[in-house]
Amino acid sequence: MGQLKSLEPQRIGAVFRPPSSVTIRRAMRRLRGVPLPVRRAARLVIHVVYLPYTAKTKFLLISLAASVTLLGLAEAGGALVSPAGADRQWAWNHHLVDNREPSRISLALFQDPAGLIVLAVVLVTPIFCCQQVRAIADFVSMNERNGAAERLTPRQIVQLDRLVDRTNTWFAALGRRDISGAVAVAMAAGAAGLYAFVNNHGLMQTWNVTALPDPVWRSEVYAGWWANLHTHPELALALCAIGTYAFYFLAKQLAVGVIFAVYLKRSSALGFGVTPNMNFDSDGFSGLRTLRQFMLWTYGSALSHMAGLLVLFTVWLPAAPWMLLAVVGVMVLDMLVIVYPSSIGYHFALAVKQNHVKGLYESARPPAERDAEIAKVWSSPVLPVATRRAMTGITLYLLVPALLSLVPGLYARL
Repeated sequence: MGQLKSLEPQRIGAVFRPPSSVTIRRAMRRLRGVPLPVRRAARLVIHVVYLPYTAKTKFLLISLAASVTLLGLAEAGGALVSPAGADRQWAWNHHLVDNREPSRISLALFQDPAGLIVLAVVLVTPIFCCQQVRAIADFVSMNERNGAAERLTPRQIVQLDRLVDRTNTWFAALGRRDISGAVAVAMAAGAAGLYAFVNNHGLMQTWNVTALPDPVWRSEVYAGWWANLHTHPELALALCAIGTYAFYFLAKQLAVGVIFAVYLKRSSALGFGVTPNMNFDSDGFSGLRTLRQFMLWTYGSALSHMAGLLVLFTVWLPAAPWMLLAVVGVMVLDMLVIVYPSSIGYHFALAVKQNHVKGLYESARPPAERDAEIAKVWSSPVLPVATRRAMTGITLYLLVPALLSLVPGLYARL
């Protein structure tokens, strides 16, 4: 126990690390030239910001504050719901009633199910990243607790420690201020570009079942949209800011996943990988509860991103082949950081079980006791997530975009 160095994915950003007293003192020193009343208020803010919250708690508080701010702006701007008696009709109402000649169209925040789904995905994306970082940080310790280091030679331990140092260097590079700033600028440009596309091309063209031409319909929907740049600029700015926030942590999450996949491949080649505890079940999953949490959170992240992207590209934006390719591209990248590490972990854990069973066959135990022990070994899945359920989820993950790509053709026949 404790002979191997641990991975430190929390180096990708200060938000993932507990604040140090040095950081707080440095922030306080910057207030020396500030007038006294402002300084007192600023000190209070600094103490609140640097409270020893966990990263998950910080993200939950940020999501709560962002949600309240967005709802407040929408309420103040009259874009939360359609005003009573307004001469506007809900955009989706044209799909629920036989009305081919619409009146003025409204798409307030609470009337925009696609927007609510996108906002929900946006606000939970950093939490997925946080859980992935937390699980990766415990990966080495988890396998050490299960006895993975007992079979290592001193030379293997040195090689693995060097591999961990190189991996942590990559994590630290991802967390550098210049790299983080470049990622933030790129994601802000992407969010602004996406909004500009909506601003220029309107909304919900694919879902036009009225007598209006498509350009007129999407312009009318955009005119009544809650994040219209011309009528609600503050909400448009808030949407771009929240989008930048989510894209930033999504980019870092994917980068962390790629770095971890490379580490897992190389560490497995050195004889250290996913190792179930073959002596006793310490947590209900053969000592692999951390791995289970990592897999579930990663699968959940991929499915939520798929839902958000499909809603964005098939509801808000006019569905087109290049948009389907964009969705598939993100899905493939998601699968790279899910299926590939899972495959490596599966084969290593399977080899551990096979070696254990081989040892049981070679032991001097009575045949009945030996067979019962072997049956017990194979009664639990190799990984702490059922393979059949995982494959079913992956199949649906790949088929849903293909099915939804047929939506424009179906609506063209209405």
